[in-house]
Amino acid sequence: MLGPARSLVNVNQKFSTRQGEHMDVRASAIFEEFAPSGLLTAIEGEDVSLKDIAAVESCGPGDLVFVDSAQAVEAIGSRRPSAVVTSPALQESLATLPGLTLLIANNVKLAHALIRQRYGDRDVLHTEWPQIHASAVIHATCEIGEGSRIGPHVVLGENVRIGRETAIMAGTVVEQGATIGDRSVIHPNVTIGYDCEIGNEVIIQSGAVVGTEGYGFAQDETGRSYRIPQLGRVVIEDRVSIGSGCCIDRATYAATRIGAGTKLDNLCHIAHNVEIGRDCLLTAGFVVAGSTRIGDRVMASGQSGALDHLEICSDVVLVHRAGVTKSIDEPGIYAGLPHQPFASYTRNMAVMKNLSGLHKKVRMLGRNLSQR
Repeated sequence: MLGPARSLVNVNQKFSTRQGEHMDVRASAIFEEFAPSGLLTAIEGEDVSLKDIAAVESCGPGDLVFVDSAQAVEAIGSRRPSAVVTSPALQESLATLPGLTLLIANNVKLAHALIRQRYGDRDVLHTEWPQIHASAVIHATCEIGEGSRIGPHVVLGENVRIGRETAIMAGTVVEQGATIGDRSVIHPNVTIGYDCEIGNEVIIQSGAVVGTEGYGFAQDETGRSYRIPQLGRVVIEDRVSIGSGCCIDRATYAATRIGAGTKLDNLCHIAHNVEIGRDCLLTAGFVVAGSTRIGDRVMASGQSGALDHLEICSDVVLVHRAGVTKSIDEPGIYAGLPHQPFASYTRNMAVMKNLSGLHKKVRMLGRNLSQR
């Protein structure tokens, strides 16, 4: 049950400073923390004190910046940050800048993510509100784990279970029987439907709806529609991120499922009975119809989609508003509507650009043949 407040936050934000504060850490401490995992491989220069993490365009003394391009090397020359995380390929060019400490990473973008999570993220559990706000409506049967925060006007229904060090922000509704794991962040005005299961270290952004009733209707001979109750649930596995305005429908009988590590951008729609695998990256406006199954590590660019009752294998990439109209059983890049392998798509698009000209030539050939 509810325990004393703690100043920890979710795994992506766990050790960060409070809003409005600056970090205060030495370059050697960052290296010592991340070297054992192999994220940082070397440190070069003085053991400087770092006060903030800044963008290349606005950095200055006391700042740590991340540099992964030659253009960025040129940009920081006159701004004189105190330390740079960079790649081995850029190490030599940066070493010529005086007074600059270098932290070397083989994957600068990953280093940016993890170091900024550690030292510069938002502390979602240290807020201006009490641990449980007085305006929250919480059923007597709820279980709230140690260190969790419940914001203004939150509603927690019967037998809701909230894990440890989880933030439930203002205006969120969690219906009866739903569970939310440890170190998760539910942003303002989210709705989580009854009996749905949210894992550990999940982030759900504002306005998302998890567990709305799936779109299922039967028609009689006159075309009048009758609702088929959708009484399944939604299961969101660990480390999933769900963007603002996403809608994830509950299953008809069993579960709509989103696999561990998958990230949904804003305004995605996942229909009833859909199963999405692990570590997928699905960007803005992705739509998938009911009962389709998607494998692991699938990537989709904006406004891509898939029809119902299909299977998309692992390691597929959908680009250029790809519309999947039949199952995909070979990994690769696909584009267009209906979807096609990317190489075929680019050739066909090249022809399309000259279609009017080709049409004129065909008409001319037809006239010439008719005159013979």
